[in-house]
Amino acid sequence: MFHWLTVSTTRKISSLSFVLLSFLFVVIIYSNYQTQKIYGEMQEVAEIDIPLSEVIADIEILQLKQHLLMEKIRLQGEAFFSNDRLRQEGIKGVDTFSQSLSSLLEKSIGILHSGMTLGSIRINVADHQALIQQIKALHSHRIGFEALFADFVGIGEAHYAVSWNELEKQDDLLDAEAEKLLVNIEQLTMKVAATVEKQERDFMIVNAMLGMSAFAIGGYLTLYTILSFRRKVGSLRGQIESLHRSMSPDTLDQSFRYHGTDELDELEKDLKILMARFSLEKNNRDEVETQLIELATRDKLTGAFNRHKWDEQIKAELALANRGHHFSLILLDVDHFKTINDSHGHDVGDNVLKLLVKILRKRLRETDMLFRIGGEEFAVLLRDTHLDDAHFLAEQLRKKISILDEKNIPIFTISLGVTEYQDFDDQSDIVKRADTLLYQAKGAGRNRVVAG
Repeated sequence: MFHWLTVSTTRKISSLSFVLLSFLFVVIIYSNYQTQKIYGEMQEVAEIDIPLSEVIADIEILQLKQHLLMEKIRLQGEAFFSNDRLRQEGIKGVDTFSQSLSSLLEKSIGILHSGMTLGSIRINVADHQALIQQIKALHSHRIGFEALFADFVGIGEAHYAVSWNELEKQDDLLDAEAEKLLVNIEQLTMKVAATVEKQERDFMIVNAMLGMSAFAIGGYLTLYTILSFRRKVGSLRGQIESLHRSMSPDTLDQSFRYHGTDELDELEKDLKILMARFSLEKNNRDEVETQLIELATRDKLTGAFNRHKWDEQIKAELALANRGHHFSLILLDVDHFKTINDSHGHDVGDNVLKLLVKILRKRLRETDMLFRIGGEEFAVLLRDTHLDDAHFLAEQLRKKISILDEKNIPIFTISLGVTEYQDFDDQSDIVKRADTLLYQAKGAGRNRVVAG
């Protein structure tokens, strides 16, 4: 060390330059390696994960349409077999669903196989391979559902109940497999995004070190550093532009191109704009999903929740009740509704139901839920409500309806059966009890409330 201090300045500078150049060389090599790695990972996002996510989004919407079709066939009941038009519509709908799902699954496998063959997949390769097996399993369940539906159609209405239960089980199994696949894809996408984000942070650190080293060793390395840096950042911005094009190829313009003070600033802004567009795309998809779910759970005529939502919610309320919560149930229907339809027409009958729902909603709390479970039959779930309070509310509703005097609406009344959750009740017990009370009210002269 002492000998080094006594040598000439030239040798000192030469020695320091050698050390700094060696350090710079190592930093540059590492920076290039990291840049190439990020480049490859963003290629994977653009060529594999984004197209795969788009296919999966289509599968989600397709599954929701299938739910609506199955609900429609279930509501048709035995009329599905006796009416040729309904049966053909159902068969056509299932065939379309099966063919579309098959096409999307084949497309997903094609994307993954292509990535494996061309080497585009570098992150979580084993997880991507497992996805292929899951997609093939979902393919098998789709074939099973298609075959079981064909058997269901062939068996006919004589064995409708048994064959329908088997078909629903197969449909639930298909839904479960699809949901499992979607969850795994979402988790895998989050892993890939986390890996890319980590590599981007490492890239920023390395390039900061590169900038400081280039400043320390002088201007003769500055040009090389800048050119190398600009080339790699330009490549990344090109990948970002490709992602923009893949999201909206028909409306792409140059507005996302930000011209900042330096390359890092531009890259940061480009990434922020890209993430904002990702967020917008996700929000748009969430909005569409919300609208579809609303259509799937609401009665089209009255706006009350439908039978599908009723089956789902009563199970949830029973599960809560088994853990200490409490609720009451009101079943009600319109007295002599058939007479209203026969005398005034179905349009007037529909208006009666709409008015009934409107009045009921005004009298119910936000936590209460109103369902249309039959033609003129409705159910009200009253959370955290005991029998006495439910009986009082039912009587208020009955009185309010009995004194209505609306233009172009005939005077009508309702009968109500009121009960509350009892220990060890299941769905059949509480509904049957409320239904019995409702029929007692109708048998006692209608326009009555019977609680028990």
